[in-house]
Amino acid sequence: MSALFTSPLHFLLVTFIPLLGLVLATSLLVYGVYVRWIDIPRKWLLTPRTVQILLAVAVLCNAWLGLRLYLSHGAQQAWQDGASIRLGRERFVLPHDYLYGELTIPAGSLINRRDPFDKGEPTRPLALHGLEAVRFSQPVQLAGVWASAMQTVPMRVELAHDQRIGPFYRFDSASQSWGPNTVVSALTCKKGQIALFHVPHIAHDIQAELGKPAPDGPQARFLPSQWLFRKCEAGPAIALEPAPGKSPVAAAPR
Repeated sequence: MSALFTSPLHFLLVTFIPLLGLVLATSLLVYGVYVRWIDIPRKWLLTPRTVQILLAVAVLCNAWLGLRLYLSHGAQQAWQDGASIRLGRERFVLPHDYLYGELTIPAGSLINRRDPFDKGEPTRPLALHGLEAVRFSQPVQLAGVWASAMQTVPMRVELAHDQRIGPFYRFDSASQSWGPNTVVSALTCKKGQIALFHVPHIAHDIQAELGKPAPDGPQARFLPSQWLFRKCEAGPAIALEPAPGKSPVAAAPR
């Protein structure tokens, strides 16, 4: 229901009032030229009171337009001023161990993330929601494998060393569900290979979280214990953007 009222109000403040001010100012300017320099019989003129009212409305409308432009410029300047701060929170080295859902990410890990809610406020606390990729400072156990790096979309895990991983799952088109492979119990994967997983959807209240950051810290919807290992494959190493002022982090040698 609120959207029905917000839309007309937004149109009134953003479009109608500035346009009305422009039309009135132009019309009054033309009228002034008409009164001063056009000499015709039975010349039609507005009453002084009408001219004063139209002039007052035009001034108010254009004052509102000027205020909007000023505020818009201030917001744009603040956004530009906060760009370096936002960048430092999108690509950074984790200063201390951080619990993200079920995973404890060790200090010194390189983080890449995106946060559309970050406006560049200097005092915004450390957060990992919007995590895109991480290169761990030391191997961590993740979904039953030892990992050196992880990418979230699509979910790819770079293996820290040679390891045998199982069980692994396949999709059964008949039952339309994932089930363990009953023929082969586990796969032998090499260091540097990429482990792929099926990540089940975690139900949550979309309406309640609309316009808000996703849960973070221990409440984050990051539950590797629910992932289903599919396979490992040779693939490109997980690439991360370096933290500002740092050199690119190379993948572990294969």
